[in-house]
Amino acid sequence: MTSPDRPDAAPWTVRTLTDDDWPAFINVDQNAFGASTPADYLELERGLQDMSRALGAFDGDAGDVLAGMTTSYEFDLSVPGGSLPAAGVTWVGVLPTYRRRRVLSTLMQAQLDALHDAGTEPIAVLWASEPQIYGRFGYGMASRYCSRTVPRDADALLPDVPSDPSLRMRLVPADDWRLTAQVYDGVRANRPGMTTRDEAWWKRAVQDIASFREGKSELRCVVAEDEGGVRGYARYSTKQDFGDGFGQGKIDVRELLAADPAALAALYRYLFDMDLMGTTHLWNLPTDDPLQFWLANPRRTSPSSVDQLYVRVVDLPAALTARRYATAVSLVLDVVDERCPWNAGRWRLEGGRDGASCARTDDDAELTLNARELGAVYLGGTTFLELAGAGRVAGAAEVVSSATAAFQHSPAPWCPQVF
Repeated sequence: MTSPDRPDAAPWTVRTLTDDDWPAFINVDQNAFGASTPADYLELERGLQDMSRALGAFDGDAGDVLAGMTTSYEFDLSVPGGSLPAAGVTWVGVLPTYRRRRVLSTLMQAQLDALHDAGTEPIAVLWASEPQIYGRFGYGMASRYCSRTVPRDADALLPDVPSDPSLRMRLVPADDWRLTAQVYDGVRANRPGMTTRDEAWWKRAVQDIASFREGKSELRCVVAEDEGGVRGYARYSTKQDFGDGFGQGKIDVRELLAADPAALAALYRYLFDMDLMGTTHLWNLPTDDPLQFWLANPRRTSPSSVDQLYVRVVDLPAALTARRYATAVSLVLDVVDERCPWNAGRWRLEGGRDGASCARTDDDAELTLNARELGAVYLGGTTFLELAGAGRVAGAAEVVSSATAAFQHSPAPWCPQVF
């Protein structure tokens, strides 16, 4: 197909990639991201790729050069009240020699058109390498994560933090994903933003590429369990440092999940008081993780909040119907969406905890917003109230408040794995 007749259209030929395009696909990625990816990692990634979902922009005037590409994974994503198919957009790149020539705009538009034509994934989601890129394509910041670096301290947690004497800690092989899958699935059932994991994705989650370790240990895993089984786990690596004559090593936590507060607290106690270690770095925690209320001195942990998942609504009525709402909602949305004109216009949303409907209407609009803002509120993390305060949503104060209450979700949306 040729470039679509949409904003920023450009004269690149866009087509679906094939297995024969894999070397050129990797060439674009490595040049775009300035990296040389190890062969063993590429082999793992190749097993996750469905090239029928990959699009490339070609320059026919230069001998059919692959100038840029994008693809997506086929996910089920947890959303408020359930789960729905989602396109996990990834491997987006443009050769440095083709920057600022609308290659990316052409590809992103073609991808949205293709997802709409397929009709199977009402939303697309991504982690943004550079946040400023994706807003113009209708992706809104829908979740955040928190990072903390906790100094070693046996008393880092308050004394009345939940505990359970029946719990025991056990080191297990880090690649034994079946032992921890039930915990992951249990957390995912109630937290928006998490993707399903089959065997291939679990192998990706526990992969331990030696050339990526940067002097750290092999990946390790500790589980918190009782007679009923595993209730929580942490996968982590360590890096030793004997600065100033005593252990000042660092623990890097890749993933930490628990089924209940006592198991979560037990894992934190284990990580925060490990011999010869000086700090524990928790790079990706939910913004509502209880650790912020359990730490005796949270300021010592240098907390930071970072943007995470960006959501793009591809099929508006299907997406809004698929999720559930914390309070009853009856609302007319006027959506501005130049890139997906099938979403543009006025829609009446009716819904609650048991279901929802969404259909076109001629009724007067109550809230006006861009597709980017609709994506931002979809998972229940960003609120209409925040966006209205920033001038990104227009409507009466009482309507903004009621929409905020309906779309919000607890626990907060969060994604434990970059894709």
